[in-house]
Amino acid sequence: MKFLLPSALLIASASLMHAGVIETLSIDLSPLHAGSVLQGSVTLASPPMPGDSTPIALSFTDPADYSPTSLMGTLMFGNGIGPNITFRFSTLTFTNLANSATVILLVKAPAQCVVGPSNPLGVPCQATGLWQDHDPQRTSGTYSVTAADVPEPGYGMLPGVVGMGFVVGRRVRARMRTTTTP
Repeated sequence: MKFLLPSALLIASASLMHAGVIETLSIDLSPLHAGSVLQGSVTLASPPMPGDSTPIALSFTDPADYSPTSLMGTLMFGNGIGPNITFRFSTLTFTNLANSATVILLVKAPAQCVVGPSNPLGVPCQATGLWQDHDPQRTSGTYSVTAADVPEPGYGMLPGVVGMGFVVGRRVRARMRTTTTP
């Protein structure tokens, strides 16, 4: 018990130092409504590799213009030209309430991040791709994917958590001594 609580707190605080990647998808819907964007973000534990995919919740900046007001999609990662990585989204279907038209968003050209010696996993990255409405195309536009490192918490937190573990451990030991002695 003497080292159990401080050790558990030390291990728990070490897990706070784990960094990941934030992937943000922004689909510019200005061809449908000026200034309209469908967007969402997802945090991944590690940089994506070609063949990976992840669900992503998307919402409209102007939900009164669309139905439903939010969508679930999939962000997919693939092989680009050379070692580069591509970003696609799954087909998204919604209604444009201005004209009651069904919109079917498809990726026309995937967004692509450059992977190289200075950026081996494609993070950080900002890439732009093209979408189209229906096939054959009725209208088209651009989308962007931004990959950024998750900011790590300050290392000053670690000593505080460890110190707190020792204080709590001492109090528990003191309480156990007072309850066991007559």
